This record gives sequence, C-alpha cells and structure tokens, in this order.
Amino acid sequence: MLIYEAFHNTLKRYDISGKALARVAGVSESLVSQFRHGKKGVTDEMLDNLLEAMQKIAPGARKHFCSLVAGELVEGAGVENAIKEISIEEIPELLMAIARCCKSGESQVLQV
Repeated sequence: MLIYEAFHNTLKRYDISGKALARVAGVSESLVSQFRHGKKGVTDEMLDNLLEAMQKIAPGARKHFCSLVAGELVEGAGVENAIKEISIEEIPELLMAIARCCKSGESQVLQV
C-alpha cells in the first residue's frame, strides 16, 4: 500500500477530518487534502508531524498507519488470538472486566 493510501485509510478508519488534523498539526487543510489524495508529497519531518497530530486526535491511529504501510494488520490480531485462547469458564470474568473498564471510563483501552 502506498503511503498516501495508508494515510487516507487511517483518517477514514479513525474518522479524523482533514480540518481537525490540519489544525492540530499546524498545517493547511490544502496540504492534508493534497497528500491524502496522492496529489502532493510531504517530507519525512512533515509526515512525522501529521502522524503525531493524528495520534493526539485518535490514539492508535499511528500504529494502524504503520501496520498498513508494513503490509500487516497489527490491530485486532492480539484480541482475536486472546479470545480464541479463553476457556468457557473464563468468559464471565472477561465480560466483568470489560464492564468495569467501561463503567470507569477506561473504554478507550478496549478499542481495536
């Protein structure tokens, strides 16, 4: 996958608007749009700046971007493997742990 495609995919997956990203990164909306659609490249420093801003808006977005560029889907694999290894007896305990996280406002930990 090309870098701009991974960038575009990540913005869509995490519902990050070009406007919000531009504001946090301190760049123009035009630059974000042009890069996102493959019409303009960016320097390594600018890409790092954009990814840092993306991460501030949506934690996990940078990891998703990197996994796409690397050609690996990193996110979710750990959760799926963990679920496969859970015994029937452990499921109620897992559900209670999830409920406690959601109730305490830590639900972002559960995002895949």
